[in-house]
Amino acid sequence: MKFYLENYGCTLNQAQGEMIANSLISQGNQLVEDVESADSVLISTCVVIKHTEDRMLRRIEQVRNQGKDVIVSGCLTNVPEDVKRLDFSVSYGKLPILKDGNLSAGVPIAEGCDGGCTFCISRIARGRLKSFNEDDIVRSVRELVNRGAKEIRLTALDTGSYGQDSSTSLPALVSRIAGIDGDFKIRIGMMEPENAGSIIDDLLGVMRSGKVYKFLHIPFQSGDQVVLRKMGRQYRIERFLEVVRKFRAEFPAGMLSTDVIVGFPNETVEGLRETARVIREVRPEILNVTRYSPRPGTAAYSWKTPPSNQTAQWSQIFSELHRDISVDSLKRFVGIEEEVLITETGKNRTVVGRDENYHPVVLKSGRLGERRIVKIFDSSKFYLLGR
Repeated sequence: MKFYLENYGCTLNQAQGEMIANSLISQGNQLVEDVESADSVLISTCVVIKHTEDRMLRRIEQVRNQGKDVIVSGCLTNVPEDVKRLDFSVSYGKLPILKDGNLSAGVPIAEGCDGGCTFCISRIARGRLKSFNEDDIVRSVRELVNRGAKEIRLTALDTGSYGQDSSTSLPALVSRIAGIDGDFKIRIGMMEPENAGSIIDDLLGVMRSGKVYKFLHIPFQSGDQVVLRKMGRQYRIERFLEVVRKFRAEFPAGMLSTDVIVGFPNETVEGLRETARVIREVRPEILNVTRYSPRPGTAAYSWKTPPSNQTAQWSQIFSELHRDISVDSLKRFVGIEEEVLITETGKNRTVVGRDENYHPVVLKSGRLGERRIVKIFDSSKFYLLGR
């Protein structure tokens, strides 16, 4: 069978799509470079919001109308009867495809989630938490590094939950990976506040390694405790703030990423102001603002949502607030020298590297995989400029 891979969504989804593709290759199938040459199309689907799910279903129909067989993986559970669905778990152990010019590799460390968020379709699609074997993960990372990977992105629905169903933990795993020989960096993926709080001290300890980016992605979703309870989030906002304070104290120049949902049922203007207050307090370098999207099959699906104009207004307020925070944060680095690992090509014949805090640094020249000592001479809203 000749097949084509289409990957959508988060790092977890994309890494799993590549692993499934490699599993198909190991069975004698051929990966081709375009849809026209393929007998089948493997679509690694994302359904994070309803608009995205509709887009996935339209794409499946387009491919079927071209006379191609469709194979689906990822978070889409609602698929037509004549579409084959592949469970990722049968492919674990196959490495992601490390294409020429791509020095970053996503490595899934767990499948599923034991959380109880009332809005989340991903945990329904992926089932309960299943941490992958620590030795298998370490072996996969070692092989990827030997093949030239310079950036390892550890990923899961919640990396902080890794090992809760076994006898290990995320800090223990990261420590082992950081001990692998080779020139590479580790980026730790998103973790939920309720799990991050119990491991943060040990995690900050292993993040001191020169191989680990000083980067923390921890979504708080809302500053309103009533909304958090309706969301099924198992923490108080103080828990999130405590984790962030510890991270900021240990790595003052570190990069914080967080997420908020706007327009959730029971949300009030007073609650939105509390969310804005939290944003101002923690000053995240990355803020992902998502408008709530009701999903069939979730507990919150039929709940009444706030007026759409209120949601649109506050989504814009949060985005503008973050833009100002990001501009001020990046200005701190203008004039300093730091080491940058070049990981990707940029626009207009530039290259993009990452400093130890995972800030993107745009350079006019350089080779992928190269380390450069650069001087930061300017900054923009979302990246640094170096020479």
